[in-house]
Amino acid sequence: MKTFKLLLLFTCIVLMLSACSGQPTETAQVSRTVTSSSVFSTVTKSSATVQTTADSMQRAEETASSTLAASDSVSLTPSPAGKKTIEIWVPPQLDPSKNPTLATVLREKIDEFTQENPNAVISIRVKAESGNSSAFNTLSAAKNAAPEVIPSLAILSRNDMITAAQRGLIYPISTGIFTEGSTWFNYARKASLVDNLIYGIPIAGDPIVLGYRPSMTGSEVTNWEEILSRGLPIGFYPARPDDPFGAFIYLSKGGNMIDDLGRPWLDQSLLTSTLELFLTGGQQGAFPPSLAMENNPDRNMQLFLEGAMHMIVTHLSNFRYNQRTDTAAIPLPIDPEIDRYPMVNSWNIVLTDSNPNVQNLAVKFAEKLAAPAFNDRWTQILGFLPVRTSDLESWEKDPFYDSMRFIAERAELIPVNNVLNAVLPSINSSITSVIRTSSLPEDAARSAVEALDK
Repeated sequence: MKTFKLLLLFTCIVLMLSACSGQPTETAQVSRTVTSSSVFSTVTKSSATVQTTADSMQRAEETASSTLAASDSVSLTPSPAGKKTIEIWVPPQLDPSKNPTLATVLREKIDEFTQENPNAVISIRVKAESGNSSAFNTLSAAKNAAPEVIPSLAILSRNDMITAAQRGLIYPISTGIFTEGSTWFNYARKASLVDNLIYGIPIAGDPIVLGYRPSMTGSEVTNWEEILSRGLPIGFYPARPDDPFGAFIYLSKGGNMIDDLGRPWLDQSLLTSTLELFLTGGQQGAFPPSLAMENNPDRNMQLFLEGAMHMIVTHLSNFRYNQRTDTAAIPLPIDPEIDRYPMVNSWNIVLTDSNPNVQNLAVKFAEKLAAPAFNDRWTQILGFLPVRTSDLESWEKDPFYDSMRFIAERAELIPVNNVLNAVLPSINSSITSVIRTSSLPEDAARSAVEALDK
C-alpha cells in the first residue's frame, strides 16, 4: 500500500508538471465529451481550436504512457451525474477535427442518439493506427494493468479485430442489424465475424486502387496491357514486405494463400504468371529497378502529387485524402473469370467494455454508425467503401460511384495476419528480384515457394 501511495503521488506530480508546461494530459484528452454544444460546434467554427491535432495527440499519448508506467492507473474525468459515458476510440482517419464536414455529420448522429438516450454522453478519443499508442496495443496494455481506461467501443481494422477477439480484449456483439442481409455488401457481413461470432459492426472498407493523372496517361487505362504500355513508372513498394500490390495481382488471378489445411501457401504457377506481369511492366518502364529500392511509404505519393510520377497504387482512402483536381482513380484490373477484388481492409466497431449496462448503450450507438444513410455520407466524404447497399445518395453523385460499386460488390477481405506475415515477404521478394532482372519469373516463383516451405 505504501508503494502504491508513492506511485500515485509520483503520477500526480507528473500530471501537474505536464499541465504547467502547457502539454495536454491524458485526463484532458479523454474528457472531450462530444455534444452539439461542445467539441463539434467548435470544430465547425475552427479546427485550430480543437485539441486533437497530430502533435497534441502524440503528446497526450506520451503522457498517458508515462502515467500508466508510473502508477498502473490513469484517471478519467467522471461522467455528469446520472449519465453514462460511451467512449469510443477512433483511428486518425476518422478524427472529426481534421474534417469539418465529417464533424457536422457525426454531430448530427450523436445528437440523434443522445436525444433517444438522454442518460448517455458520447466521448471520442483519437488513437494511432499502429505503434505502441494504437488502440489495439493500448487495449492489450490496459487489460490487466489499468482496466479503468478501457473505452466502451473502439474502431479496429479487420485483422486487429481478429487478434483482439482471440486475446479476449473485445466481446461478442448481440445485434439484429444484419437481419436484412441484402442491405449489406457481402464483404461487410463477412467482416463482422470471428469464428462465426459477431465481434464487430463494419462501418467501412478500404481497397487499393490505381491513382493516375489523365492529362499524362490518357483516360483509357482499363486493363494491364493499356496501363503498362504507357511506359510510365507505377508507384508501389516491393522493398516493403507488407506491400499489398503483388499479393493483389496474385489473388486476382485466382491464387490462394493457404492450403487445404489452412497453412500459408503459394501456387507456383500463378505466382509465375504474376511475376511475368511485373517482368513485362519492367521491360516497358512501368516497374523500373529503382522502385525496388524505395521504402518510404510517403515518397511515391509525394512524387505523384508533385507531378513527377503519374501512376500510383495506394489505398482508396489515402488517394481521396490527397486527391487533386488533375488526378483520378480506377479499380485495379482483375481477371473477369475470377471476378474478385482482393486485399480489402475493413474498419469495424468493436465492444470493449464488459459491463452489460454499458454494452447495451454502446451497441445502440455502434448500430447508428452503420445506418445506411449515415454510412453513405461519411464514407463518401472520406473515400472509404460503404458497407450498406442502400441509401447511397451521396455516393451516387460522386464520379467514383460506378468504380466504388464495382469494388464493393466483388470485395474480398485481406487474409489474416499469420498468413500475410508468412506470404507477403516471399511475394515481394520475388517481385523485387524480377524487376531488378536478377531472376526470371519461374526461378523467382520457385524460390518464393521453397522459402515458404522451410
